[in-house]
Amino acid sequence: MQIRIRPDGSVDERASSHDGYNYEEGTANWGSDIGAGALRGLAEVAGIRPRDGWGPETHMLFVSGGSHAGNAFDVRDVERLAQTSRIHLIPLEPVAAGSDARFTINPPWRKKVWRDPEAGGTD
Repeated sequence: MQIRIRPDGSVDERASSHDGYNYEEGTANWGSDIGAGALRGLAEVAGIRPRDGWGPETHMLFVSGGSHAGNAFDVRDVERLAQTSRIHLIPLEPVAAGSDARFTINPPWRKKVWRDPEAGGTD
């Protein structure tokens, strides 16, 4: 999940979902999920999907069952909850600076969104 604090103090959030970012679950996000920028763009132009998956902060992260895909605004089917006391935020800058480990997927600091937090893809 990412949060964005605007100059006026309002907060937005989005969650990573396969090959993009989504705010809520639904078919309008399929282009984002499969990495089809044109489909994602059409859904955004049509107004059925928030631009780049950003929406108002909800203080929640929903993860689809059997998946790592998430969204920030969908309470249709909650299978599990993580207690806030079990969630720990770890600054990755020190890890990134000293890491020479090999990863199966790209670690966050090797992704475009690390350098550009507004990036629309998760690669």
